[in-house]
Amino acid sequence: MPSLKGFLKRKWLESRLEQPPLVKEAPVPDTNVTVSFVVHTWYEYNNRAGASYTGEPDMVDWLKREIKAGDVFWDVGANVGAYSLLAAKLCPEAKIYAFEPFIPTFAHLWDNIALNGVSQQVFPVNAGLLDRTAPDELAVSDLRAGSSHHSVGESGGKIRQGILSFRGGDIPRLLGLPQPTLLKLDIDGLEVRAVEGLRDVIANPTLRQAMIEIEKGKTEEGVQKIFEAEGFRRLENPLTQAHGGVFNALFGRE
Repeated sequence: MPSLKGFLKRKWLESRLEQPPLVKEAPVPDTNVTVSFVVHTWYEYNNRAGASYTGEPDMVDWLKREIKAGDVFWDVGANVGAYSLLAAKLCPEAKIYAFEPFIPTFAHLWDNIALNGVSQQVFPVNAGLLDRTAPDELAVSDLRAGSSHHSVGESGGKIRQGILSFRGGDIPRLLGLPQPTLLKLDIDGLEVRAVEGLRDVIANPTLRQAMIEIEKGKTEEGVQKIFEAEGFRRLENPLTQAHGGVFNALFGRE
């Protein structure tokens, strides 16, 4: 039989190690939807659960307007899943693929998928998207889950994390994922390379619209040129909010 001392030590450890996480409820403006977030870091509490649905009203409005039954939504740079979860709750008949390469954030993406009861809709993919399919490294800017500005295949960072990096156009063939009807991409500065890798996806008539985070004077022209070459045009996006020249651009098929 286990000793009383061993039993008490186990109970003490369980009470310290197995605390339920803090959960923050995030009502989505102008909807009846509330998304729940498991939060372990300030980034997750403030930037993700606290600001996602108020800081990017254009993204919320776009998903409310566009997500439909039967849609396939690729959320590239999903972080802890704010927009994947919102899409799933807005349209239970849609399928969402959430791409997130940073392992701590990916783990909490899964926590949020499970917490919100959307595991049959949201498929998490622990990979980065760029312009080639190969093992690569992620330059991690901040080790906390929910952080951002990590870069696939770039120098720098506080630590290097090995990842699988995919050319987006290879994903349907290699992984068997369906072509998206809607695409969101937010990868902090590497948009041109990622969009170049997604040319096959963009050219596929299945894709209806795409929301891409770009930076004025840096990635805006390159991203727009690729979309226009594949038969898309830049759509008005009056609700986007620029932060330091970074904002969302909306593209729709001509």
